[in-house]
Amino acid sequence: MADPAPAKVLHGRCYQVLTAKRINGVIFDLDGTLIDTLELRVTAWRDAFSRFGINLSREEIRPLIGLPGDYLASLYSDNPAGIEMEEEKNFRNYLGTIALFPDVNETFSRLTSDGVRISIVTSSRRALVDMLSLPDIPVITIDDVFTGKPGTEPYSKALKRMGLQPDEVLVVGDSENDMIPARKLGSFAVLIRHGSMRVSETADYFIDEVGEVPGLIRLLKEKRIIQRE
Repeated sequence: MADPAPAKVLHGRCYQVLTAKRINGVIFDLDGTLIDTLELRVTAWRDAFSRFGINLSREEIRPLIGLPGDYLASLYSDNPAGIEMEEEKNFRNYLGTIALFPDVNETFSRLTSDGVRISIVTSSRRALVDMLSLPDIPVITIDDVFTGKPGTEPYSKALKRMGLQPDEVLVVGDSENDMIPARKLGSFAVLIRHGSMRVSETADYFIDEVGEVPGLIRLLKEKRIIQRE
């Protein structure tokens, strides 16, 4: 079966034909990218803030998902540690309902068989990640770095462990907090939308499902796609 064709929607004003590029690695975000948790995270944060007397709408919280928890909480409170702990407690109540998106395991198997290295970068804590049923893939958590997203440190650490250069790697995530560090490092920034109308001024490419990643890699290798200058 042919790979699903990724959307070739690009922002920017100047384009050039891309020379053949072999992609040897993919770094995936976790929440909202590999596991369907975006709205669960929004609810957990909203309830945590409310517990401390801070009332925020879902629309205010949603764009912040993916930031390190202590930083996110500090945007609205002088007790970020307490609010982050409350959010994690709330989120753990949902662990029994969390699952990978349906095409993740098959895509990971395909990438691995093609010799593509895989890593995960997340702003979640290690203790929480260890409670999830994830594929046997290296994971960089917020506990492994000094500065989290949208800084480049988590991705630099993942690249080092993978033994790859930034321009050999796709970074796949669902927010600007994933796209910004990818572009800063010189990796390909791929926004995954999972059927939403999410937009980005930073992403190089857009896809709708994880299963489109192998097809995007193939198009890059075959010079059948354009890239922003």
